Order: sequence, then C-alpha cells, then structure tokens
Amino acid sequence: MPLLFANNMKHILSYGGGVNSSALYFYILDKGLPLDEVIFADTGSELEETYASVKMLQAQCAKDNTQFTIVNSKEGNIYNYYYDRQMFPYRTFRSCTDKFKIRPIRKYIRSKYGKQEKFTMYIGITWDEATRCKTSNVKYITHSYPFVDDKIDRKGNDNILIAKGFTATKSGCYFCPFQSKKSWSDLCKEKPDLFAASKKLEKNCSAYPKFTLHPSFALEKLERDIKQQKSLNDFDDPEANCDSINGGCFL
Repeated sequence: MPLLFANNMKHILSYGGGVNSSALYFYILDKGLPLDEVIFADTGSELEETYASVKMLQAQCAKDNTQFTIVNSKEGNIYNYYYDRQMFPYRTFRSCTDKFKIRPIRKYIRSKYGKQEKFTMYIGITWDEATRCKTSNVKYITHSYPFVDDKIDRKGNDNILIAKGFTATKSGCYFCPFQSKKSWSDLCKEKPDLFAASKKLEKNCSAYPKFTLHPSFALEKLERDIKQQKSLNDFDDPEANCDSINGGCFL
C-alpha cells in the first residue's frame, strides 16, 4: 500500500475557499480517495466571496457526511494583528501564512488526533503551477498533490466546479500583498470600504512610505489616479505569485 494511503494515516484537505481547493474536494470524493476531514483556516479578513464558498462547501460536506472544521489563529484577526504592530505582510518577508494558516491547522490536528498520528495533507496545486509544490517541513505531515499527479490544470478545475454547480473564486485576504494592480484597482472601485481599510493598514506601517503593500505603488496614489482616470499601465507590476502553499493560501 502506498505511504500516502496507509491505514495508519489521517487524510486532511487543506481548504482555502478558492477554486483549486474547492475542486479538489469533489475530485477526492469522485476518485474514491480517503478523506477524514476538511479544514479551513479563517484569518478573519477573507473576501466575502471566499466566505460564500466556505458556506457552500460546509453544506456540501454535511450532505456527504464529511467532517468540516474551521480553525483560527491564536493571534486573532490577521488585520488587527498587523495593524497593532504597525506592520503588514511583505512579498519578500511575511509571516501571515505561517501564523494564520499553517500553525492553526497543525495545532488543531495534533490536538484532535494526537502527537503520534501521521497525516496526508491534500493541497490543490494544479499541474500548470507544479513548481509551487513543496515537501512538508515536519515529519508527521506528507503533502499530496492529486492534480499534479494526474496532470490536471486550472481549466480542469474550472470544469470540475461547473459540473458540480459550485461557485468559487481566487481566495486570499483582501489586503494580500500578492494582488496585482488590477486586483487592487477592482477592490478600490467595487469594495471601497475594504480598500480604505487596506490603505489605512499600509499608512499605519512604521516602514511606510519606504514599503507599500504593492512593491510598485502606494494605495493612496493608486486611488488618486483612479479618481483622475489616469491609465494604470504606467505602473510596473511584478508577477503576483504566492509561492507558499502551506495552509492553503490562494488554493
């Protein structure tokens, strides 16, 4: 029997509320893979679309008799955590995924299942982003990437959700530093309250204006240019790519 499916292992889906991890839930069930529990780590600052998907999957899990659990960081709400410390997550140096995704899930499974238990952690990385796959840095967890193993790309995930009638979008905190300029622009236009909160977090940072949430511009400038209907093409926009898959960011 392969190690990933050994009888003495628990099988956990690290659920992020996005397209990939939502599709992975249905894929696991359709393939008949073992699944003991679905776990969502709530930062307290996810987009409303993410929370809508979480509620949908909760209801689906109830129908399927699958355990669905929401865990939270001991640090509380991620926004308040960084604001109180006059910080925000940087692309090059950040602790958000570790503190608010990885640690809460690991603490929960160790508490529930015991410190002798070993786990297979399903993660929704797709075939076209296989370079994001990483080996777990703890001995009691083995990462599993079914979409990579079966060469299923993002379009394949979209098709899975369409077939299941399930709605999901790209997940992530509303002030995530890995957002593109278009995402920030959309947030400014469509969710001005969340954009204002993000701008407040940025300006509250002790390293501002040297460091900004997006490496190429301050949110205040972006907002001003949008109001003046200036072209956003003047901004250099390095590729936004959250390469940490532990805990489920962007999955």
